[in-house]
Amino acid sequence: MVYGGAKDTRRKSIRTMWTRIAFILAAVIALSLSACSNSKDSAKTKSLYAQGLDIVQLMSEIAQTEECVDILTASNGLKNIAQSIGAGDYSAPKVVYAISIADESLAALAELSNLNHVSNDVKAFLRKRALGALMTQINSKSGVESLAVSSVLAAGKTFVNENATEDVIYLYTYENALPVAVTFTTGEDQTVSASGAFIMYDGFPCGSADEIRSFFSHITVDVSEVPPS
Repeated sequence: MVYGGAKDTRRKSIRTMWTRIAFILAAVIALSLSACSNSKDSAKTKSLYAQGLDIVQLMSEIAQTEECVDILTASNGLKNIAQSIGAGDYSAPKVVYAISIADESLAALAELSNLNHVSNDVKAFLRKRALGALMTQINSKSGVESLAVSSVLAAGKTFVNENATEDVIYLYTYENALPVAVTFTTGEDQTVSASGAFIMYDGFPCGSADEIRSFFSHITVDVSEVPPS
């Protein structure tokens, strides 16, 4: 009787041990899944302001690194311009402006009035392309070399943001550095493509929303300040 009782006690102890192990494993798995979920949610909800700032910092680092510039261009003239851009302080923007352009204005820029026979998908693509090309057109006013440097130092990325519903340009302005325009275009499955470019044209105003709006007097734009987020 004593032997059987000891045996039963061991069995109960083993069952208890495995029950505890199973509970611990279940808890670990639940915490892991929660961490993954929180990580994904964090990536999705990272603001456009912060995403754009990441691109500005990337561009700034490239401009400041001689070896990177050497890889991107063999022109000494372009390298000198890039070095002067990299000397600026891009650590914290002075003001960030959001520039939204009306669909009819983008349609006019893309000359869609002559393309009545194409599909809506093609028209939507051309409108997005017109938005992406807008800053390039502005930089072209500063000359071929400046336009080339802007192209060489351009950077971008694609990410997920469930709150982004429309295409927009964020203009990052600085006290002692060139302004940087980051163009955000929305895609499928809540994806956003972002492309940054230094604004090389000295005639582009950055002092206020009204000044920027006046510069785009030929098209309908909405300009507003974006708070840090």
